[in-house]
Amino acid sequence: MSLMVKFNTALLERAMADYKRMKKKTDASVVNKAMRFWLPFASEKVKRRSITAAKVRIELTGQAKKFSRAEKKKRHQLTNTVAAAVIANRIRKKQGIRYFPKASSGPNSASFVSDFYETVERFVNARVRSVGFLAAGFIPAYKAFNVPRIGMPRNQKRFKGRSIGTKAVPASSGKVHAFASVQRLGAYLIAPRAFSSSIPEVRRQFIQWMKADVNDVAKKTGFKK
Repeated sequence: MSLMVKFNTALLERAMADYKRMKKKTDASVVNKAMRFWLPFASEKVKRRSITAAKVRIELTGQAKKFSRAEKKKRHQLTNTVAAAVIANRIRKKQGIRYFPKASSGPNSASFVSDFYETVERFVNARVRSVGFLAAGFIPAYKAFNVPRIGMPRNQKRFKGRSIGTKAVPASSGKVHAFASVQRLGAYLIAPRAFSSSIPEVRRQFIQWMKADVNDVAKKTGFKK
């Protein structure tokens, strides 16, 4: 499944044209510069709408019922957590086990309990790492436009489709084009306006660069102190 989004970029294009004239840049270099900042702005919109890793861990490791202080000392830190309940339910359905053995019942029981909590811990860690799944859909496009992956998940490497961003290249006539897509359809579902709502931010960025250049020239020529 693919999705193409089109929106009005007239004001942004005007700012980019002004920047191009001031800096004497090519159309392609300006377009690629815009994409290099547009992508992180859009990615941030997706991350804001996504649940945080800290919240996922808190929800999965929260206790289902209160234990006395003495009981807590005897139990594993993941005992009676939501995550433990999820894994226990999976084991019951898969293996038909109704009652779980206690670690003190013998070597085999102790081994079962140890393996159980290792599985629970892996489950929690996997869910925490998957928090960046939607935002990580921008990684292929980030690579194409040389965007620093600051704050982007590092463990997300596999992408179905591999449709990545394409840089603009100089053209002798007509408009130059650049392309970028997010590899997670879910990103469009939770933040459908991630790209379009980032247009003002990209425009302001170009205006700030031009304003900074004007101020630098003014200082060098003595018009501003």
